Amino acid sequence: MPATSPANDRARLLGQILALVGVLVLVAVVVRETTNSPAYVAANERIGELNTQIERVERSNAELRERLAYAESLPALREVAKRDLGLVDPGDRAIIIMDDLSGGPLPTPVTLEPPPPDPPPPVRIGHLGAWLEAFTGG
Repeated sequence: MPATSPANDRARLLGQILALVGVLVLVAVVVRETTNSPAYVAANERIGELNTQIERVERSNAELRERLAYAESLPALREVAKRDLGLVDPGDRAIIIMDDLSGGPLPTPVTLEPPPPDPPPPVRIGHLGAWLEAFTGG
């Protein structure tokens, strides 16, 4: 092993230190420029917008879950039965409030008659019937 002089050792150590400082400066510049680039800024803005949208959708989902839980509950079922179907709880009486009674006598209830039965289908006589229909219009 050849002997090295202290001047060579210092020069080598100084070169290593300068190389390390150079690498650190290069890394710092690359990191700084990467975080300031327009693409990086635009990506961060998009991330913020998407996070806001996620929060809004999660709030909406929570509200919908609450509405669904109420719609599946017994009070909601009773409300719909009373409002839409005219049903009442056991022991209660239904009262119908008419808006305008000053307009004269109450209308008579309408009774619906059953519809007349459908006429029987016409008798088909093969091609002869088709020709007769075509020429007579019947």
